[in-house]
Amino acid sequence: MCKVLKILRSTYYDSIKRKDNKITKDDSNIERAVINIFNSNRKVFGTRRIENNLNDKGLTVSRRKIGRIMIKHNLVSVYTKAKYKNHQKETNEKRIKNLYY
Repeated sequence: MCKVLKILRSTYYDSIKRKDNKITKDDSNIERAVINIFNSNRKVFGTRRIENNLNDKGLTVSRRKIGRIMIKHNLVSVYTKAKYKNHQKETNEKRIKNLYY
């Protein structure tokens, strides 16, 4: 098979080893933790609050990594839109004549 694909045997076996390394196992644990925190908090938490929550649990994860996990799993935080406040065009006070002229 390696001859057909024109790759070295060492490359093939190295790639098999790399699939089950510790980093990928930790990443899957972190992904599950991020998804659980996000869903358990009514889908309101963003990357900063999830990071703080993970730090409290003893896991150190960067905000970028949490953001990538959220994008990968289509996790978008829900937030309320600010209510429109109408601005009055004129003030309620009456104009005072200029007494200097």
